[in-house]
Amino acid sequence: MYQCSILTPIMFSLPDWLSKMDFYRHEYVQFQWDVHILIEGTLDASIRYLDTQTRAELPKIEEVMHRSLDGEYYRHLEDEYGVAEARNSSQEQFLRNMALVALTTRLTHALRKMARSAESFNVRKKRYGKKNMSEFGRLWLEYADRFGIDFEVNADRIAFVEIIQKVRNQIVHNGAEANTLKPFDDIDLNSGDAGYFDMRFSREYPEYVSGTGSGAEVSVSEVQLKNAFNASVDLVGWLARELRTRELASIGKMKDFQ
Repeated sequence: MYQCSILTPIMFSLPDWLSKMDFYRHEYVQFQWDVHILIEGTLDASIRYLDTQTRAELPKIEEVMHRSLDGEYYRHLEDEYGVAEARNSSQEQFLRNMALVALTTRLTHALRKMARSAESFNVRKKRYGKKNMSEFGRLWLEYADRFGIDFEVNADRIAFVEIIQKVRNQIVHNGAEANTLKPFDDIDLNSGDAGYFDMRFSREYPEYVSGTGSGAEVSVSEVQLKNAFNASVDLVGWLARELRTRELASIGKMKDFQ
């Protein structure tokens, strides 16, 4: 009678194991969850909370305004009302900006993780890109070289990435200031705002800027953020399918040699 010891190894060939494990699909599903639940869901909940707090505060100020007979105090209450509205708008803007930062970071992580998973059929043998290149720029080079993915033909799929990365960097590295003050020696007092501020971001991405001059801030709208969410999910899904197709082709070749 055959007895199976708990120490008896259960042998699977590498091709059989890889054919059953779709790491790229798993990362795609996890990416969707993180984007829509952890990032978008948290954003929506936070904005609802801020709106609720503001809606509770404004009627209280209005009630006192209606009872006030003193002109100076009434004007003070008007100012308080405006401050409450502005605070709510500013906090919502901050939350959307942070959501874009989180999305960009999570997208970078997903692309790197899938590239590492692909070591199973295509080993990474070198570093890609130069130090002055963006993280995404280096990833596009790696995906093109290792997996033969043509980003020129598919340029429309990644066009949004450079934009959200530039916006993300302006938020993180410049505190969401759209126009940063120039070094003292570069200031030109006779050139208006352009003489005081580096306005390249405002000129290149005006749709992501609110305000002007020293008050210009990076401002990600609800629509822009929604589009970035959807485009990111579509990109990861497409690359997951492309990598899985190449992995399965490699598995077929391995089996032919067994």
